[in-house]
Amino acid sequence: MEERFLINPYGLMFDEITASSLVKIDVNGKVCQNTPYFINPAGFTIHSAVHMAREDAGCVIHVHTPYGVAVSVQKDGLRRYTQFAMQVVNDLGYHDYEGIALELEERERIVRDLGEKNLLMLKNHGTLTVGPNCAIAFLRMYFLENACKTQILAQSVGDESKLLEEPAEMADTVGQQTAPAFIPGMGDNLVWPGLMRKLDRTNPGSDA
Repeated sequence: MEERFLINPYGLMFDEITASSLVKIDVNGKVCQNTPYFINPAGFTIHSAVHMAREDAGCVIHVHTPYGVAVSVQKDGLRRYTQFAMQVVNDLGYHDYEGIALELEERERIVRDLGEKNLLMLKNHGTLTVGPNCAIAFLRMYFLENACKTQILAQSVGDESKLLEEPAEMADTVGQQTAPAFIPGMGDNLVWPGLMRKLDRTNPGSDA
């Protein structure tokens, strides 16, 4: 059976997107349904790379948040400044910037740089997380985004010599302590159900 996956429709605001507006495509970027929407070619390149290479990639989240992008331009990447960072830093890969991701040849390098990790910093670009389902991919992005945000806030002192960065051994310990949070049956019962309840309250008529 040919592999297919769902991707956000291009041209809609995030709060406009519902389950029924997602666009089904194949690994070649061909739209496989009747839909009034089209897709972002760069988004296809990035998402299809991971879905094609990782059988465990039930969900791939890629965003361009200000804090994530701000850390992506830093030569040292994500620092071990906070507990947020230490929860994910050992599971984080880095991919060099190659321009707008329109060339399908970049997919093999994205896959190479992600490897078996579940988070990826696309340098000068943004962040990406992988999970067996939406809940765990979101949880990883939640920690990564907060790690980036708190790093930028900490760096606002202007003198990084005043910041306390934990040693790699501490990140190893914290990573082991928090690893169960990303196991299906555990992580998907933390933040995600509350977000779904909030969605039902704020937008009870949606089909999300």
